[in-house]
Amino acid sequence: MNFLNFYNSYQNRINKKLYDTLNNLPFQHSILIKAMKYATLVGGKRLRSYLIYTIGEIFKTNIITLDAISISVELIHAYSLIHDDLPSIDNDNYRRGRFSCHIKYGESFAILAGDALQSLAFNILSTYNMPGVSNKTRLKLISELSNAIGSSGMCLGQTLDLKKNNKNSLDISELEKINLYKTAFLIRSSVRLSYLSSPIFSKKIQLLLDRFSIFIGLAFQIQDDIFDFKNDIKKLKNKNSKIQNIHPSLIGIKESQKKIQTLYKKALSILKILEKKCFVINKLEFLTNLIIKSSMSI
Repeated sequence: MNFLNFYNSYQNRINKKLYDTLNNLPFQHSILIKAMKYATLVGGKRLRSYLIYTIGEIFKTNIITLDAISISVELIHAYSLIHDDLPSIDNDNYRRGRFSCHIKYGESFAILAGDALQSLAFNILSTYNMPGVSNKTRLKLISELSNAIGSSGMCLGQTLDLKKNNKNSLDISELEKINLYKTAFLIRSSVRLSYLSSPIFSKKIQLLLDRFSIFIGLAFQIQDDIFDFKNDIKKLKNKNSKIQNIHPSLIGIKESQKKIQTLYKKALSILKILEKKCFVINKLEFLTNLIIKSSMSI
């Protein structure tokens, strides 16, 4: 079985869904819509969508429902990247090999594009056709995603991330807390949204999936830190460099890789438990291996 083909097929599916969604919005010639498209349609790895579709396949969630969830999560992710890159946050001029949204369209329009993508995500989640999903479950999905990205999730992580830049040194436990809120919680939410929509929901299974999601989410971030560290090492001369307080600069590349391997083993142990419960987990194993073996930016 060629798992890369499955990955590519999910990637192609969500890319088309995002393209259709954004192209069906009114005011297509406005700078707002152009900025939203610019930030969303090009360059995304769609790893969160792969998780959503794979979890949905394992637990028998309708694929139309998975489309809605994937669109919403990818829109949220795009919004977060726009705002992360802003001069007042990370001050990054490039994203996915191109100019950041605020460099291309200006800071004001970038902020508005991020705001519009976030509101569109919840519009999709609240109105999109989701076969087999009751209104009660739909409310749970909206609540889950909003919690994952708000003051107890991604925004809190970004706040802690900004505060760390004012410190001369950062404790590794503080960094891991930032990664948990800023990165891992949206990955966990992606899996939860897919599983909450399943007709065979079990609280015990959700707890296992939560642990799996956190492990791979943290591994994602450390791998991304290593990628940034290797590519931006010259920036260490700048005291304001964002790569001073990341895993490789705090504990070194070898120790960072050891942490990834520990998280990798923990993630696989969860998958083995699911396999013993007669769930087919090979596509999740593929993704877990992909994270560990690559230095792709998320």
